[in-house]
Amino acid sequence: MELFESHFNTLTGNLCYDNDAYEMFANKGIKKHVNYLTFKALFEQMTKMKEPIILETGIASFGTNSTYLFNEYVRKYGGRFWSVDINKALVDAHKGNMCPATELVCDDSVHFLKEWSTQNKVADVIYLDSYDLDFYNYEPSANHGLMEFKVIQPVIKENTLLLIDDTPINPYWIDSRDKLYYDMIDFYDKNHFMPGKGMYVLNEVKNATILLHNYQVLYTF
Repeated sequence: MELFESHFNTLTGNLCYDNDAYEMFANKGIKKHVNYLTFKALFEQMTKMKEPIILETGIASFGTNSTYLFNEYVRKYGGRFWSVDINKALVDAHKGNMCPATELVCDDSVHFLKEWSTQNKVADVIYLDSYDLDFYNYEPSANHGLMEFKVIQPVIKENTLLLIDDTPINPYWIDSRDKLYYDMIDFYDKNHFMPGKGMYVLNEVKNATILLHNYQVLYTF
């Protein structure tokens, strides 16, 4: 967990965290990234794994910088890590910063995951973070997230961890208090669900437990 905490200490955000108590946009505590709690839960589970196989869609070099966090994890503790992004310039920009256990791939994430699943037996950790969510036009991201989930079924096993970004459980976890926040309150009140990358996956997951759901959703199978 030292690696995790060290990484997230370089990030900031609007989740105010104080001795295991937290509140969005509070005026006390240490300001953490909105995804701090879900990543903390993920890495707590990962400490039980030996040399995990990790998959990520969407190379993250800002926000949580998750690509660099996973890369550092396999560099330090062993395992293998693949991250895929359709943006070749992004892949090329970060490929040289990765350790030998990490592979950055330029491809559509659904195509890559489908091919990867036919050549490999299991994945221990899967992080779906491609196709940025537009809260006002959520269908493209939501449909893409569902397709990603469907093609990774062959490599999900008992104890596989699945983390999906941009899937808020309610408007409280919107990382702003501007027009978007109030629009999402109205949307949620009228529709009784939130737009999200994993919104359709929530109804598809079988034989899994939700470990934590706030802005992201974390499952264990």
